[in-house]
Amino acid sequence: MSRTSTLGILLAVLVLAGCTSSEEMALLHREITDVQRAVEGLQTEVIDKSDLRAMEQSMQDLTAKNLRSNADLAQKVGELQERIEALYASLEMTTRKLQDISQELAAGRAPAPALTGLPPVTAAEPVSGGQGSGSAGPAVLPPGSGGSTPDELYRSAYEDYMRGNYDLAADGFAEYLRRYPGTELTDNALYWIGECQDAGNQREAALATFTRVLEEYPSSDKAAAAQLKKGLIYLKMGDQGQGVVNLQYVVYEHPGTREAELAREQLKSLGLTIR
Repeated sequence: MSRTSTLGILLAVLVLAGCTSSEEMALLHREITDVQRAVEGLQTEVIDKSDLRAMEQSMQDLTAKNLRSNADLAQKVGELQERIEALYASLEMTTRKLQDISQELAAGRAPAPALTGLPPVTAAEPVSGGQGSGSAGPAVLPPGSGGSTPDELYRSAYEDYMRGNYDLAADGFAEYLRRYPGTELTDNALYWIGECQDAGNQREAALATFTRVLEEYPSSDKAAAAQLKKGLIYLKMGDQGQGVVNLQYVVYEHPGTREAELAREQLKSLGLTIR
């Protein structure tokens, strides 16, 4: 009810008041008071409704703001996800390159220092130097029938391998095994025969050779490398099950070695994480 309407009612009441008795005046006074209270109540109600509408508008504004914030957040999350995927792809490419380099190193194709520091080659049995002479311990072997010492024969075979002459190198290491089956480098010579076979794509033969290294020389310093090579060869042959088993064996049985690190990287590239 507007203020103009209220004043109109009051004026009408005053006009009527001049034509009524005192009792009627009192009654009219009470009615006017009631009307004023009703008007005040209506005004308060209008104010309350106005406040409620203001609150509703405020809530709508806040909701719209939250929706915009959520949209912005979703966009940022999407951008972050794209960046993560790009970084993961870059990491995967880097990992593959590292794997290629690692396989090259494992195969002995990386540059290596000169073989001037080979350990001395000793025979498992003493060699007599003449009638009545003998010794209780191993002795350095004299030059072989081919005119080469054990060190020279081993060095020559290894140099052939480094030059990429894998067949010639394999023959040289095999000759070393035949002549000197009980030296400190016998297990190494057998291992490098397997490397020559793998380099020549003779995978079945290489697997058999690396298995011999593990069976005949389980404590060899080449055991971890032989196990790693078996896993890599199985993967090349498409036998992922055997490849994974051999790589896991490297990680668990030879912890802390370079071969274990390479095996762990290879397993990671296959989607497997080894703790």
